[in-house]
Amino acid sequence: MRSCTRHLLRILTLMLIAVPGVPWNARSQSLTLLDIDTRSYPLVSAGFYAFDTDGNRILSLLPGEFVLTENGEVRRVVNVSCPPVQAPGPISAVLTIDVSGSMFGGGLALAQAAAYAWIDAIPAGQSECAVTSFNTQNALHQDFTNDKTLLRSAVAGLQAGGGTSFDAAFTFPFAGALGVVARGKHKKVVVLLTDGHAGGREQEILDMARQVGAQVFCITLDNVMPEVLRHVAEQTGGRWFENVTTPEQARSVYRSILEFAQDQPPCIITWESGGCAYHRSVDCGIPAYGTYTKGSYAISSVDLPHITVLPARVIEFGVVAPGPGSVRSVTLRGEAHPVDISRITPDSPLFTVIDFGGSPPPFTLEPGQERTITIRYTAEDSAYAICRFFIESNACDAGFFATAGDPSTGHDRRVIKLLHPNGGEMFVAGSDTVITWEGVAPTDPVRLEYSTNNGATWRVIADHVTGLSYNWHVPNTPSEACLARVTAQRTDAVPDDMVIIPAGTFIMGDVNGTGAQEERPASRVTITRPFLMGRTEIQLREWKDRGIQAGTGGTGPDDGPAVGISFHAMIEYCNARSLGEGLAPCYVIAGSDILCNFEANGYRLPTEAEWEYACRGGVSEDFYTGGMLEPYCDPVDSHLDLAGWYCGNAGGVTHVCGQKRANAYGLFDMHGNVREQCWGDWTNPYTAVEKVDPREPNPLTGKSIPVARGGSYRNSAAECRSSSRFQAPWYTVQNNLGFRVVRTY
Repeated sequence: MRSCTRHLLRILTLMLIAVPGVPWNARSQSLTLLDIDTRSYPLVSAGFYAFDTDGNRILSLLPGEFVLTENGEVRRVVNVSCPPVQAPGPISAVLTIDVSGSMFGGGLALAQAAAYAWIDAIPAGQSECAVTSFNTQNALHQDFTNDKTLLRSAVAGLQAGGGTSFDAAFTFPFAGALGVVARGKHKKVVVLLTDGHAGGREQEILDMARQVGAQVFCITLDNVMPEVLRHVAEQTGGRWFENVTTPEQARSVYRSILEFAQDQPPCIITWESGGCAYHRSVDCGIPAYGTYTKGSYAISSVDLPHITVLPARVIEFGVVAPGPGSVRSVTLRGEAHPVDISRITPDSPLFTVIDFGGSPPPFTLEPGQERTITIRYTAEDSAYAICRFFIESNACDAGFFATAGDPSTGHDRRVIKLLHPNGGEMFVAGSDTVITWEGVAPTDPVRLEYSTNNGATWRVIADHVTGLSYNWHVPNTPSEACLARVTAQRTDAVPDDMVIIPAGTFIMGDVNGTGAQEERPASRVTITRPFLMGRTEIQLREWKDRGIQAGTGGTGPDDGPAVGISFHAMIEYCNARSLGEGLAPCYVIAGSDILCNFEANGYRLPTEAEWEYACRGGVSEDFYTGGMLEPYCDPVDSHLDLAGWYCGNAGGVTHVCGQKRANAYGLFDMHGNVREQCWGDWTNPYTAVEKVDPREPNPLTGKSIPVARGGSYRNSAAECRSSSRFQAPWYTVQNNLGFRVVRTY
């Protein structure tokens, strides 16, 4: 396999595109897509504004006039509806424009073109508009007026230079947009345009926006939307648009914002989606008008048709003597939507389905409906064998696996094949790609390596990786002689109450804009070694059996989580359990300091990074069952309700461990039930720097404030997200705080 890395300029994803060949000063049709809604999936809807060459809305459109694709796949548009025409509501709008040095030239010209489009479109004699600018200071170029000549003159006089501050744009005295808009006579609207290279005090901006009752819209040129602007727009009822790169795009966005701000609802387009991709890039156009637009959305795995395999996705036969064979059963359950199964095919003749639990395929599993099928393995010898059962269906699943034999005997029938990269790929240094392979079970660990000199030497990417795929952050090692390989590794015994968490890379922190300040900034974190983690929190029965004196363990059910335990008592438990099982203890206690030996093979608390990585299970959404829908206790968040006990469903008490849905790694109760103690220090602020195996500080001192994760039965949905953090000082003993243990593998 040959692959390479090379330096390339960054590639930008556009929210909107213009028709090729449109000159800067031309007026043309335009189309803007916004607010993509997946609640009725597989039917997906979105709002849109379409304008003709005179800037008037196009309202008489039929489904057949649209061409729409998702990730290049043509989708059927099933409905288009537009609201009746109504008189626009008057507004008091402040156009605030970034005039920092980075806007010099094309950026400022683009901003001026967009502002002219707004001024031309605003109804004469009704609404009023003001123009401000900002860098690290602000300026008022035109106070509220409906004189379009004055407004155009103010925009034409803008000049770029200096730094940038969103506080100057919004809240600083004299010409902060929120201070100016407070003087408006009508509905108050702020439209901010920037190239995105700045920061601001989000809470102060939001507080002032709410105080004056302003609706904020934000646009970035040739850049992603800064988090602070995204939050301000969303929480004031506005909208945001990013990566605008042409005057036509900017004009289209401004026209759409004007319609929205004047309470002119968008048209609605509905299409029939499909497939199994989590991220969907949408291309939508009206060919007859020569106008096109782009958008994107994400769909949760729990909303796609899928099959849950019980008790696990890998069926283990163990060592089977040659002869009539051995049988095992596995249950298939349809999820989310009806699953139409047309065939179940094993890829090894040693494994056969002998009973489909009813009629053989084809059959349909309605959501929640189950079929238990029986499989026979016929052994030829003790060699290790693996079989993949392919399920041909509309579900987003590749099937399940069965293994038999003993891999430690040296007889191994597995043939591992590297699927991607498999030759000829060119990778950008610093980009991400997914390494995939087949020929082993998802639970079988492998070593991934790459070479930059045609195999003369090899560098380890990761050890003990499972799951048949690995997200690789491509290193900066340019070469035209690159190779990659995957090698099976021996599997050490895993305790029944633990699971293997593979090595990998993820984004740690608030990646969805739903979190608190202490979860930011998010950063890329790599876990280079797999580790073992408890399937559940340490249960009360286990705590009592260990006989640790410090801490009561609580008074809940014996198979519920142990609580009411101090940090030091948890450390004592870890060392005692390690010694009891012949393992090397991880912790050394020296006065008020606790030092952790992460190379020891004993039990310990997870680091914050390990905990969040394990909790997410490869998912970037708020919960491993989907994004947060309801942040409080009532109404119940349907995604969180699948995964954990919290204030919306727990009834004010802890619950038996393992009753809710496990994540992709087989971990239960990572969201809710009780908070879980981690190794970390609240006083260490997050940074955006990329990290590898973060374990600091070590040791924890008497001045450190340990951190808990996961939320509890008493917490809101927002507090149970994967990235939520809590202070858990040394001296606290809480009835909603427990812990689970890990081991370096």
